[in-house]
Amino acid sequence: MATHSSITVKTSNGKFQTVYCHFDGYPEGVGKTLALHYNSQEKAEALIAGGDISVLGEHCDQPEGHSFCHPVEGYTIYYGRDRGEQNTLARNYYLFTEVLKKEQQEYNYLFDGKEWLCVECPLTEYCCEEEFFITESSE
Repeated sequence: MATHSSITVKTSNGKFQTVYCHFDGYPEGVGKTLALHYNSQEKAEALIAGGDISVLGEHCDQPEGHSFCHPVEGYTIYYGRDRGEQNTLARNYYLFTEVLKKEQQEYNYLFDGKEWLCVECPLTEYCCEEEFFITESSE
């Protein structure tokens, strides 16, 4: 069974760009991958530029031969790019509370320009910062 999440990046113009992520949305899955591999504004924006995500990987570019049917280990699988689905681009919001209300995911991640924060719905406060995010590379 999948654990769904939203991944949101606060952009330089103050808006919030959000994508859906289907698998492993819990903090030890998506949360850890975001903290370890997408820990800058540039990396976070590159990740959501691909649109909605089926499986989050350590990398978001597309190596030769990578697709939904033939995924390359460690690479993100996007619904649009890798599965050929339509209407999968990031959505724009003016407030993060809009993200929580409209996306309605179990876990909601926000890159605020400095770090990843997480809101586990139906909670309305950031609930999983330091206790789940590690800064060392995993073995």
